[in-house]
Amino acid sequence: MHEHHHHHEHGHCGACAGAAGTEAKSFTEKLDILLSHWIDHNESHQDDYRKWAAQAQKENREDLVEYIKAAMERFREGNDRLRQAKQILEME
Repeated sequence: MHEHHHHHEHGHCGACAGAAGTEAKSFTEKLDILLSHWIDHNESHQDDYRKWAAQAQKENREDLVEYIKAAMERFREGNDRLRQAKQILEME
């Protein structure tokens, strides 16, 4: 079984599961909050990936660096899409 631990300062209960404290907000308002959270969340992982890619490189594990960097690129692409969705919401 895989356990997923986060070492950054945001909680998942409210922000991911249902945006606690947003019960009176509209779908659009809730989604805007979630999109911001998801973008920040993904960016916090980018920092970890960058550090571990550098460490793998120091350990002469270029085979791993390639995959970590590819994952970083996918997260960046995902965040670009999330930002586009956020822009659409903001135009409404």
